[in-house]
Amino acid sequence: MEKVFGIEGRIFSTLAKIFDLLMLNIVFLIGCLPIVTIGASMTALYSVTLKMVRDEECYVVKDFWSSFKKNLKQSSIFWLAALFGLTSFIFLAQAIVHTNNTLVLFPLLFLVTVSVLTFMYVFPLIAKFENSSFHILKNAFFMCLHSTAYSIILFMITIFFVGLIPIYFPKLLFIWLFLGFSGPAFVKSFLFEKIFNNYVKK
Repeated sequence: MEKVFGIEGRIFSTLAKIFDLLMLNIVFLIGCLPIVTIGASMTALYSVTLKMVRDEECYVVKDFWSSFKKNLKQSSIFWLAALFGLTSFIFLAQAIVHTNNTLVLFPLLFLVTVSVLTFMYVFPLIAKFENSSFHILKNAFFMCLHSTAYSIILFMITIFFVGLIPIYFPKLLFIWLFLGFSGPAFVKSFLFEKIFNNYVKK
């Protein structure tokens, strides 16, 4: 019974992890308040969750802001590039629809899909490794294509937590407000850690 209910037991450990995720979700949202810093906040989010899935000693608030400041410039560049790409796609898609040239829309959608799947790896890679922006993007693209099954699962997790729960499950909205970003990041970090370890070993 002590193994279950003690300080080192499963229940206490689970509650402590949930509390850490609550705190992480709060500081993540604070870090996102200036929209241009969302990229740095995403990197800091994964920096903490990747430590959590490795069961490393982790001070949520301290480690978050440390990673935030360390990776602010690189993460912000990627985030602004993603915003620019998304805005360009929306305007381009509207122009294509108005001209009724839908054949061009399919290769464009394919390009956007690959770009979205690639960018899912960018911020976790920045959190995990110190590398140039070029190599981060190159590795993200390679992992996206080489680990297609994982990429699809990661995308589905993102859609479920970020899109479906707040829209279709209003009863879960209260929980989502406190775990809506740190929760899925924690779940996805198990997959990211598994993917990254395959390449680290090599």
